[in-house]
Amino acid sequence: MNRAMLLALPLLFASVSAAAGEVIVGYVDGVLEVRDGTTWYELFIGDAVDGSDEIRLADDSHAELLGGSSTIRLSRPGTYEVERLLEGVGRTASANIGGMVLGRVSRLTGRDETPRQTTAGGARASEAVTQTGPTWVGGETVDELILQGTELLGHGDLEDAYWVFQEAYEYAVTDEEYARSLFYYGYASALVGRPLQAFDLLEEIGPQPDTSHYATHILALGQLLLDSFAYDEAIEYLTPLAEAEDQELEDIQSARLLLGVAYQGLGRPSQARDHLRRAREIAPETQVAETAERLLADL
Repeated sequence: MNRAMLLALPLLFASVSAAAGEVIVGYVDGVLEVRDGTTWYELFIGDAVDGSDEIRLADDSHAELLGGSSTIRLSRPGTYEVERLLEGVGRTASANIGGMVLGRVSRLTGRDETPRQTTAGGARASEAVTQTGPTWVGGETVDELILQGTELLGHGDLEDAYWVFQEAYEYAVTDEEYARSLFYYGYASALVGRPLQAFDLLEEIGPQPDTSHYATHILALGQLLLDSFAYDEAIEYLTPLAEAEDQELEDIQSARLLLGVAYQGLGRPSQARDHLRRAREIAPETQVAETAERLLADL
């Protein structure tokens, strides 16, 4: 098994003002193209596309598009309509799903809190994680490193937690240690803005029902897939959790909410309403229920 991770190289660009209706390519790692008739042309940083354009992301690529105050992040290969991407990113931003699901570290720490905002929240890895490694003296076991990492997450120290989990991953020996450290390292990768790495780590083994982090694993992947507009894949992961009878109601409710967003993104409002109503009814006094109610009003 190859455990070396290929991290995206930084591509910096000068600040660009997008004209009305234009979307600017702000970042590319790999190949991003735009269709002109029957021909595809490669896009580079600073290039502009319109809402009516169709773009294509190649395998093992990552791109960011800037449209006004919106940032569209693509991490899954496929063909996309720019206008639909803008609609989708606006929908997930208004729902604040990022802070509510992936940012909810209480499922890992045992404390009902979310990490405080840092420069890593939503930033690319090349900008957010600038250290070369951990800053403590080593010698801890994998279990101790994972415990230390979750405590750092609970305090909002996302970058430090990332490096601790990386160390746990590198020093894992048993299959159980490897699987657990793989999840935590992938989860932290998502929090510090490394979606490609997060996908690789979280999907290498995938959510396992017999682990304590099963639901969090699914929700993290579900949110990453929604953020990358991979709605069908998100539905495949989220449906078993939404229909589970042995999981926490809070996690089932979150899965229903994300399913509602996924079906709305696919242009299937009837199924979106069904999941959002269920999310609202599972625990009516929660933030998730309030978000579901707000999304229902917009359908």
